[in-house]
Amino acid sequence: MAEENFLTLTHISPELSNANLTRALSDWFKKEMEFTHWEYVGDTAKGDSYLSELIRIKIHGKDKNGETCFVQVVLKSIPKSVSRRLTFRSDEFFRNEINFYNYVLPALLEFQATKKMTEPFDNYAKVFMSHTDGENDFICLEDASVYSFGCAVRQVGIDVVHCKHILKTFAKFHAMSFAMRDQCPEKFWEIKWKIFETYYHERLWGWYRKFWNCISSVAIDAVEKEYPNTKYVEKIKEFSVPETLFKIVYAVNKTFDTGVISHGDSWTNNFIFKYENGTPLDAKMIDFQLTRCASPVLDLSFFVYACTDQELRLKHYDELLDYYYTVLSKQISEMDSDPEKVYPRSMFWDEIKKYSYFGLAFSFESTPFIVLDPEDAFDMEMKSIILWEKYRKRMRPGCTQANLDVKKIDENGHAAAQSDHT
Repeated sequence: MAEENFLTLTHISPELSNANLTRALSDWFKKEMEFTHWEYVGDTAKGDSYLSELIRIKIHGKDKNGETCFVQVVLKSIPKSVSRRLTFRSDEFFRNEINFYNYVLPALLEFQATKKMTEPFDNYAKVFMSHTDGENDFICLEDASVYSFGCAVRQVGIDVVHCKHILKTFAKFHAMSFAMRDQCPEKFWEIKWKIFETYYHERLWGWYRKFWNCISSVAIDAVEKEYPNTKYVEKIKEFSVPETLFKIVYAVNKTFDTGVISHGDSWTNNFIFKYENGTPLDAKMIDFQLTRCASPVLDLSFFVYACTDQELRLKHYDELLDYYYTVLSKQISEMDSDPEKVYPRSMFWDEIKKYSYFGLAFSFESTPFIVLDPEDAFDMEMKSIILWEKYRKRMRPGCTQANLDVKKIDENGHAAAQSDHT
């Protein structure tokens, strides 16, 4: 690449002008800076993102004394292909995530800062700069890899230690919403309306219907191949109907009872971990394009079905969910609210049973992305995914572990709790 190409980033977005980069550097380093050049660090792994284009870069600048500084970022930009942007509604996902970072997260953190927290929520990547207009959207996030954070291997179900770090991160994140709802309800609902449902909504049924039919067919085919002529085939067929999607729409838009600001896309790739000798010490959440206001159990249900295997669930399911609620309760208490008032343990377990189907449905879509090796991950051209052996094997534990009996959904959007591992 010619040297002059490193002197501007306007080929990615005209809003990444040298003047805007200069302002961002000045804000970041809290002193007057001037953008000088950028440096390519590398691409992210294939399969790391399906709605964006991602690169890792260093953005360099100098102050008035000539001292040089740089910030290393992950630059996520809207796809350049107009057809891809329109097909996958990329502008909506970018707008939702940028609104989260610009309005929602700052308000939650500001509220948290007024409390004396033992372990405040800081499990996120900081924003360097962003822009959204539907055509030139981008978001630059500080690259947490410089602090030794990295991804777990998504193709293998994660272990209990990883699970607890993720659940602790969720609990700390969700607790801010519960306490703010309790103490500052007007402010909470003000920020709630800054984000919107980007995935499961009545307005998107026409957009999503064909994809739902496709991934449902894949799931049915997987069970038929692994368990031919068994009750599981009939159960998966009963579940893989349009009515299930209607129940999901109901769940994600039911915000006024126990709704909190949720991540919305809690699969393995959206968590990064800090390791020491191969053991995770901390976790961060990334990618808030699907962030919504909904029951916290939707995040948990998706995480359980998408990121764990049968053996772990059978041994540690109750333990892990108890751990989440224990951390959640502690965080809420430290923010001066009563967890038994704002989200009692009994209500938490009721919602686990009520919304267990959500994770299974979302796993229809996420499992192919998770089990494939990065070099095999299919791109947004949506090539045929029927059917990989890895996918069938990953779906098989999910079906047997829950017996699929909990997937019978009643007219009120409830799942019948006929398993200890809903």
